[in-house]
Amino acid sequence: MKIGSIKPEIIALREFFKEEAPYLRIPSIQRQFVWDAEDIKELIDSIISGYPIGAIIIWEPNAKFPSTPLIGQENNGKTPKYVLDGQQRLTALMLIKNRWELIRGTKTIRTAPISFVPENEKLYISAKKGIDVSLIVNASLAEPEAITELQKNFPTLYKKAMDTIGEKIVNYKLPFYVLKSDIPSDSEEKVYEKVYEKVAEIFTRVNSSGVKIGNLEMFLSFFAATFPKEEKEKIIAMHEEFSESFELDLEPIVRFVFSKMGLKQNQITKVPLFKKAIEKLKEEYSKERHKIGKIIDSAYRSIKIVINMLDIELGISTTQYIPSQNVLLPLFDYIYNKSYKNIDEVPKSEKNKMFKWLLIASFNGIYSSSPNNKIESDLEIVRKDIDSFPLDKLLNIMKERTGFNAIQKKDVIKNINVLRGRTGKEYLMLLDVLLYRNKATDWAGKILKSEDAAIHHIFTRELLRENGETRDDVINWLANLTLIAPSVNSEIGDQQPVGYLSQYNQEILEQHFIPLNQKLWEINNYESFFEERAKLIWKATRNLLEMLG
Repeated sequence: MKIGSIKPEIIALREFFKEEAPYLRIPSIQRQFVWDAEDIKELIDSIISGYPIGAIIIWEPNAKFPSTPLIGQENNGKTPKYVLDGQQRLTALMLIKNRWELIRGTKTIRTAPISFVPENEKLYISAKKGIDVSLIVNASLAEPEAITELQKNFPTLYKKAMDTIGEKIVNYKLPFYVLKSDIPSDSEEKVYEKVYEKVAEIFTRVNSSGVKIGNLEMFLSFFAATFPKEEKEKIIAMHEEFSESFELDLEPIVRFVFSKMGLKQNQITKVPLFKKAIEKLKEEYSKERHKIGKIIDSAYRSIKIVINMLDIELGISTTQYIPSQNVLLPLFDYIYNKSYKNIDEVPKSEKNKMFKWLLIASFNGIYSSSPNNKIESDLEIVRKDIDSFPLDKLLNIMKERTGFNAIQKKDVIKNINVLRGRTGKEYLMLLDVLLYRNKATDWAGKILKSEDAAIHHIFTRELLRENGETRDDVINWLANLTLIAPSVNSEIGDQQPVGYLSQYNQEILEQHFIPLNQKLWEINNYESFFEERAKLIWKATRNLLEMLG
């Protein structure tokens, strides 16, 4: 099976929105959408400035592959096209088109609105200031309702807005590389394997050209090379379930499942070693194929117990704020080794040890680089200490590697931009846990669930910038952030805290670690506010760590 053509196409965003987007799908092995409003604002700025934003790589086979729509719940009947590289950019573009919220399968993806102020021709992350960029774009796409709304609300500015950014966005030309391949007709299982083999090959080639796809090509080839169809489908179903319910990536699932079959982490993630190991694995299980199914079933049960524990006990209902999902592997492994059947069988003392290790390990980024040997070593420790989760031993080896094995006050209260990529995710995870443990609401009358919440700047970004604060590590400091309902976040807009915090009772504010001294809510006292709130967050962190043992 060969690639039939690699065809470069230049597509205007006007055409992409209307003709291409409905048929694009995201392969299930792709990571989740991780961009924030700042990333999308930068993308818009690059587009209207005429800068290149990179090429999109699409695969167009004549067979289906596990995936979810770029937008919507189902594809529209045509043969789907799969996004191999460019998911973040395309999702951001669809958020712009769809008023900052879209449905992908069963998930809702949303971001803060971005506006354009014609008077100074600047972009802002704001629902109140200027003109909504999404409205301008839809008017430029000749959507009647958008044109009417834009003309009604901005009669003297709408034309400038459309000329300045609307037309530039919808006429921006984006390069697409479309990889087409035909899969010869064969038995269902053979076709099934060829699909995976071809995707593995494409990912490998794309990766070698400098587009960083990670180890996905290896994980895909596992499906094609190792299991008969029944077992492959079990792993696919496992990934699809946990991806949908918890946004769990394929990597930790494959690392875990194959490790329980006896493979080392280096064997799992390095092609030459894997090819040798897989033959041995096939031979070992050739006469006892049922054992593979049992291992997969036990792995599924173990992952599900850990996910339920994190949700019920810590309020972590999604991986969106977990810096590295590989940090979950020792937890999966411990539950597997103990053969627990459900969450109620896990003693509270063991849960606390696992939770403490998760928080500290995430803060120390123990698997952020060269993870294979570290994961292997930690799994060996877990497997030797079958009677209890080996928190102390894991923390000791963590200290040998990093010099740290605790979360310290200086780490929590220091200025750091927690909204840029993976840097700072551990802070958002900590905030999520602290708010959940503090029984915080979303300011709209519901118990806070992070997967349904928006990140809220207590002193808004634009308010701070207008008052001379340009440091992102201050604006996006943990002490300035909380999680609330998206509708409330939008309603607050660019108001000063002194103007909106008084609308909420003391209990709600205390749940979010907000100092009650109203003097601190004034813009000229924002630095003092941050210092006081950082102290409250650290106090809650220290209490949580002490409670966990």
